[in-house]
Amino acid sequence: MPIVVAGATGNVGRPAVSALIAQGHSVRALSRSEEKFAALPRGASGAVADMETGAGLDAALDGVDQLFMITANGETETARGLNAVNAARTAGARRIVFLSVQGPGEEPPIPHNRSKLPIEQAIRESGCEYTILRPGYFNQTDLSIVQAVREYGVYPMPIGSIGTNRVDTRDIADCAVRALTEDGHAGAEYELYGPDTISGPGAAAVYARHFGREVRYGGDDIEKWAEPIKAFIAPWLLESLKKMLLSMQKNGPAADAAAVAASEEAVGHPLRTFDAFVAELAATREA
Repeated sequence: MPIVVAGATGNVGRPAVSALIAQGHSVRALSRSEEKFAALPRGASGAVADMETGAGLDAALDGVDQLFMITANGETETARGLNAVNAARTAGARRIVFLSVQGPGEEPPIPHNRSKLPIEQAIRESGCEYTILRPGYFNQTDLSIVQAVREYGVYPMPIGSIGTNRVDTRDIADCAVRALTEDGHAGAEYELYGPDTISGPGAAAVYARHFGREVRYGGDDIEKWAEPIKAFIAPWLLESLKKMLLSMQKNGPAADAAAVAASEEAVGHPLRTFDAFVAELAATREA
């Protein structure tokens, strides 16, 4: 039976689909748009379904054994997640793996984190086996600001000076694949960290080393960061991201050695470093 991946063309979904196919599994990707299927790794099939309205979900999940659910941030995230859980339960799915976030219930509330709490509760009550992944800040979040680093020598993300143990989305995908394909992960909730603590000034230093130019940290002014992107992002999400960044500036969090070791055990191999991620970006530019 196929493994369904909702969110299959994103930074976590794409490597997860590729790894599942490489292991010989049948993979069905969900999307509202058939056009996105062209971006799927070779070997994956596509099913059109709208998680927001529920249209097409029952047919897309028919005969499915397992679901890897990635819900994009947004005001309707909770509704989309609940619709998918209900459809998976109706279809008789055996296992759900959900990409959540660290500390969704922590105070002060961060809206795009809180959106995941009702989804988690529905999964626990679904009767399906489940695994919840709780990654921290992604390395791949920087894909949106690489041009600014290259052209202006500024690392603009206002992530503060405490630092956080950023995790590579490929490691998250590898953990998801293990939870989908191996026994022993039922009921597990994996906090996923990277191996090194990266602050704003620390990130700038890594980019400077690999890009061969001076790179400075743009500072902690979140409103300054938000100004040039507010025309391209929904107001609700922008305000939520600003609260997330403020929390990072105040709290980090930096992971201790035990948390990093637990992440590595969950992923199943040595964790990718931020330094290696930036080195890949530099090599791509030079290719």
